Amino acid sequence: MSVVLLLLFLAIAIGIGIWRQRKAVAVREKEAMGVVEPAPSWKGIFVHPGHAWVEVMEPNLVAVGTDEFTSSSMIQQGGKAWRLKRGTRELVQTSPISGRVEEVNQDLVQNPRLLLDKDTQKNWMLKIRPLRLKRELKNLLYGNMLRQWNKAVKDRLVATLTMAEFPVLQEGGEIKPDLGDGLTSQQWEKVTEEFFSPGK
Repeated sequence: MSVVLLLLFLAIAIGIGIWRQRKAVAVREKEAMGVVEPAPSWKGIFVHPGHAWVEVMEPNLVAVGTDEFTSSSMIQQGGKAWRLKRGTRELVQTSPISGRVEEVNQDLVQNPRLLLDKDTQKNWMLKIRPLRLKRELKNLLYGNMLRQWNKAVKDRLVATLTMAEFPVLQEGGEIKPDLGDGLTSQQWEKVTEEFFSPGK
């Protein structure tokens, strides 16, 4: 009886060893081919402090957009990605990720009001084939850190504009959706410099 148990144990141990070895070979082959599979913690939206976001669509494709366009161009994390224009005002936003632009959201080009939509399936700007996804996602805000950062930015914006005696809040304490429309040129420059410039 003990001989049978010993043989059964050895068979299971050898089987596990073979399975682990095959799995390790498969992982090395994927790495050699450059295939990067996202870890479960990569799911969701990652935000750059310049107010641009990344959503991992596939292991080697991400969608990017702006919070609250050029096909086949290379863009760099922290570099200029796109310009938003409204009237005479312009806002240049930085790219949250480096890579090759694969697609421009033509629906958004035709209807910029889609930026107001909370659905990232509609309001993305570019689809990018990232160069260093795993490394660059570590530079972006996510989860609880993102919530804390958003609150701090909102508080800083309110403090910045309240000191200028400018009404920034609706009833209930929420920032006005079209806040930029009511800013003077000087206030606009201050807000864009302080809240949308790289490294802020």
